[in-house]
Amino acid sequence: MAISCTNYTQKIYPCRSFKNLDRTSGCAPSFGSVNLTKVVDMVPNNSSLVASKAKAFFSSIKGYFSDYGKNIKHTYEHKIYFSIIEKELYGKRSIDSVTHDLDKMVLYILGFPKSVVSKFHKKHSVHHCESGKKLNLRSMLCDNIASAPDFKPEKKLPLREYYEKSPELQKIKGFRELLEKYNYGEGLNIAKIKRKKFSEDTQIKSFAQTLACLFAFFKF
Repeated sequence: MAISCTNYTQKIYPCRSFKNLDRTSGCAPSFGSVNLTKVVDMVPNNSSLVASKAKAFFSSIKGYFSDYGKNIKHTYEHKIYFSIIEKELYGKRSIDSVTHDLDKMVLYILGFPKSVVSKFHKKHSVHHCESGKKLNLRSMLCDNIASAPDFKPEKKLPLREYYEKSPELQKIKGFRELLEKYNYGEGLNIAKIKRKKFSEDTQIKSFAQTLACLFAFFKF
């Protein structure tokens, strides 16, 4: 006797038809050790998956621009400290006060990440011993003082201690004598320098100088 598909289905599964299968009714078929209910539950909801990926994407973009802004601000503030310190130590500013770390500013504005910017900067700057170029000791002195914990809280070692633990700096001829001549910057009035840094006049002058240099760089 012929058995209809409907009757055959009803004999195996208590549901009336595949069309009426309900995952919560306990009548979903199993093949071997694979339960179709569990398989269906494992399939991600497309809308929530897209929303999750979009959220992660925009979160990463937000984080990038946040870091991007912090890097530019951090470099700009370091430039101001460098300029003030050079004036305090030598009585006047050199062209280094204007051009100091300018390449970093340009690269950050162009959107390069910090790792790339730092590597490029150290390789080409005359105040970094990693450059292999003839070093500018005056610029090195001001840069190292402006990078001390008083001006960069993320730095943990005072300049004197940092120098004693840096074989690279100790190899630089004449640098120890220069550091000792200016007492590793320890005689500077830190409070006075910070007041100058936050003064409107200093901010405007430094910003104008930076803009002028950036304009000249992109023009030529």
